[in-house]
Amino acid sequence: MPELPEVETVRRALERHAAGLTVESVRGHAVQLRRPLDLARLRRRLPGRRLSGFRRRGKFLLADLDPPGALLVHLGMSGRLLLCDPAAPLLPHTHLVASLGPALELRFVDPRRFGLVDWLGPGAETRDPSLSELGIEPLDERAVHELPPLLHARRAPLKALLLDQRLVAGVGNIYAAEALWRAGLRPTRPGHRTALPRLERLVEEMQAVLGEAVDQGGTTIRDFASPEGNFGDFAVRLQAYGHGGEPCPRCGEPFIDDRLGGRSTVWCRRCQR
Repeated sequence: MPELPEVETVRRALERHAAGLTVESVRGHAVQLRRPLDLARLRRRLPGRRLSGFRRRGKFLLADLDPPGALLVHLGMSGRLLLCDPAAPLLPHTHLVASLGPALELRFVDPRRFGLVDWLGPGAETRDPSLSELGIEPLDERAVHELPPLLHARRAPLKALLLDQRLVAGVGNIYAAEALWRAGLRPTRPGHRTALPRLERLVEEMQAVLGEAVDQGGTTIRDFASPEGNFGDFAVRLQAYGHGGEPCPRCGEPFIDDRLGGRSTVWCRRCQR
C-alpha cells in the first residue's frame, strides 16, 4: 500500500503538472471501491472547476477546487493516478478519467479496487469519516514533542502503534519497520514499557526515514509509480523491510521474519530490544 512518501510524491507531481488546470469533462464507470465510485456526482461537480492545488493528509490526497470543493483520493493497495496524453491507450482497470484540456488527462487506475475517489463539498472535509479521526502528521514539527507521550501511554506493541492512523497518519509497514530498526527498538515492545528518550529517538528516526523516502520519490515494491511514470528509488536503501533471513547490516545477525497483527514484521533479535 502506498504510504506517506509515495502519496507525497504523487502530490508533488500533480502540483507541478496539473495545478491551475480546469477539469473539462469526466468519464469512466461506476465501480465498488473503498466507497462506491459515484460517477454521476463527479460528472455534475467536477467539470468547470479549476484544480487550485493539491494537499496530503496521511495517506490521502486532496485536490482543492475552485469554485470551492475538493476531490478526495486514496490509492488503496494498487491504485495509481496517471497524467497521460489523451491519445494514450487506457490501462486495464482505469475507473475514472478527467480531461484537463486537449493535451492532458488525469486517470485513476486501481486493479484491486481498495482505493477511493470521492467529492467533498465545502466544509465536508472536517466531517469525512476517512479524515476526521486521523492522528498527527509524522513530519510535522510538533510530532517530536507530542507523539512520544502518546506512544508511552499505550500498552500496544510499538509497531502496532506506528501503524495506528488515529495516532500517526501516513506510516505503514515499510517505514515502521525501518524506523524501529534504526531506533533499535523491538516491534513487539509495548509502548508503556519504553522510556520516553527511546520513544523520542524513534520519532526522530521515523521522520528521517520518511524524509529520505520522499526525497527518493518513495518506494516501489510492486505497483507504485508516480503520475509521471517514475518508480520510487528508496527500495534500494531499505535496511530491514523485505530482508527477512538476511544478515542485519549493523550486527550480522539474521533478521527475524515474523508476523504481528497479520503483517510481516522483520527485525533483528540482537539490535532491537
